[in-house]
Amino acid sequence: MMRNFEEITQRWLESVLFGLRYTYQNELRCTAAHLVNYFGKMNCEEIKGFSVDAFIRYLSEHNNPNTGKPYSKRLFVEIIDVGCRIFEFALDNELIQCRNPFYRKKKKIPKTAPKTERTPIDDIQKDLVLKVYHRTQIAALLMLFCGLRRGEIIPLEWKDIDFINKQIAVTKSAERIDTNNYRVKPHTKNGKDRYVSIPDNIIPCLKYEKSNSKFDLIYPQTRGSIHTASSWKSTWNGYQAQLNYTYYCETMKKLGRTPKHINAPSGIPQLLDKFTAHQLRHTYCTMLYLAGVDLKTASKLMGHSDVKITLEIYTHLDEKHKRLNIDKFNRFIAEDTANQIINY
Repeated sequence: MMRNFEEITQRWLESVLFGLRYTYQNELRCTAAHLVNYFGKMNCEEIKGFSVDAFIRYLSEHNNPNTGKPYSKRLFVEIIDVGCRIFEFALDNELIQCRNPFYRKKKKIPKTAPKTERTPIDDIQKDLVLKVYHRTQIAALLMLFCGLRRGEIIPLEWKDIDFINKQIAVTKSAERIDTNNYRVKPHTKNGKDRYVSIPDNIIPCLKYEKSNSKFDLIYPQTRGSIHTASSWKSTWNGYQAQLNYTYYCETMKKLGRTPKHINAPSGIPQLLDKFTAHQLRHTYCTMLYLAGVDLKTASKLMGHSDVKITLEIYTHLDEKHKRLNIDKFNRFIAEDTANQIINY
């Protein structure tokens, strides 16, 4: 009977990975690796609840070797979930005979574990996205002002845009099939199609790009083929460098100094925080909230599989902006009563 944790984990992976998306397969393998690195050759029946407690303490005292940062609360939850699933698999298949030591261990996650917080881009970054021309700008604008995912941008075609009704038909998505390539599948990530309104401010840009495009795809590689993971990363990094260089030049001019050439051997200092494609989508959701768009409509525009996902974002934003409003109120009170407070 197999009892070695690493062997049982491998058997579990072979069972569970079939039919899953490539990216999710990788996520499960990476999460399982954290467990195997610690429990590896141990007999599963010797792993007890206190063993899992010690494992959680170990993680809390060490940085994640993949990122060099402390383990986040979200990653703790994922690791415990996978550990629980591995033991459930072993018990269901009678590979071991013991209790599941991962059961109810989420309550042991340290309160100090950092939370993974997605943040919107700031006003400076938003202004640069609007004014800096780059071949990636069109993708950035569609993510920022229409909330499209990267996987929805990659296969998007000009025929999907209705300029008369100012709508985008999001009816397909790119799915990763290996380390570098995508395939186009019908429908979006959650299996649903949606229609997103295009704000007036990016209509001229879209029309200009269409009039100068030689391809069916809105944002292809330079020769018109669909992006790969490496080509997307390369163009995105180039875009970030261009945004930073523009901001660097503006900063130097304000200081009365001459900016270096973009290809200067000494390099250009990184003055602008880099942002991800998903941050643009998160910014779109934030703008929906600030514009007063109701939860149900926002969920449909974002293409979330469940309104609870949108609710979580809206709740977080609600708490954040309530704090800001209180800060404004406190400043108002301080200014309004500055000359009326009695000194005791």
